[in-house]
Amino acid sequence: MDSCPLTCLECEAELWSSLACEGCGALLEVSDKGTPFVVFGIERRWDIDRKELRQRLLRLQRLVHPDHAGATDLAQEAAATLNHAYEVLADPSLRANLLLRLLGGPDEAAERQMPQEFLMEVLEWNETLDEIEQEEPPSRQEPLIALQDKLLKRREDLLTEVGTSLTPLPEPKAETLAPLRRRLNAARYLARTLWRIRELRLAEDSASDAPRPHL
Repeated sequence: MDSCPLTCLECEAELWSSLACEGCGALLEVSDKGTPFVVFGIERRWDIDRKELRQRLLRLQRLVHPDHAGATDLAQEAAATLNHAYEVLADPSLRANLLLRLLGGPDEAAERQMPQEFLMEVLEWNETLDEIEQEEPPSRQEPLIALQDKLLKRREDLLTEVGTSLTPLPEPKAETLAPLRRRLNAARYLARTLWRIRELRLAEDSASDAPRPHL
C-alpha cells in the first residue's frame, strides 16, 4: 500500500497517516500500513525535512502511546511500525534503499558490484588498515582516527551523490538504477569497515586502560 485511507471510519476526519486518526485518536486497523512514507504522510522523495519528520514522529507517538491508545496489541504493533518507519526515513542509506526498491531497482543480491573507481580506493584503505593493525599500541589510535575520518567523509560523499541522483526521483530504468545500487553497496562496505575501525579503537582504549605490571 502506498496511500492511506482518505477518511477515518470512526469520525470521518481526513487522514494523513496510515497509523492513526489525529482527529479522534483512533488507531487504524489496517493490515498493511504501507511504506514508511505512508506511515508519516510524506510524499516519496529523498530530500526529507528532518524537522518536519521529527514533528510528525512526536504527533504519532502521542497517538500510539499506551496512555492514549491503551496497552493493546494494536497499539504495540502501531508503535513498532512507527519506530521502524522513522528509522528508515531518518537514515539516508536506508531511505535511499527504500526509494530504490520502490522504483523497482535491484537489491544487494541482484547487483553486488561497487563502482570501479571505488575498488581502487578500497585496496588503498585495506593496505593502510593492515599496516595500522601491525603497529603496537598505543601508536595505532591516531592513524585509526585519521582513517576513520577519511572513510566517514567518503561515505557521506557517496550518499550525497545518491541523493542528487534521486532528486527528483528518476525514471525506473535499469541503466539509471543499477549505478545507484553500486554506490549504495559502496556505502554499505564503508559502514562495515568503519565498524571494524571502531572495534580496533575500543580494543586500543582497553589496552591503554589495563593496569601496568609492577616492576
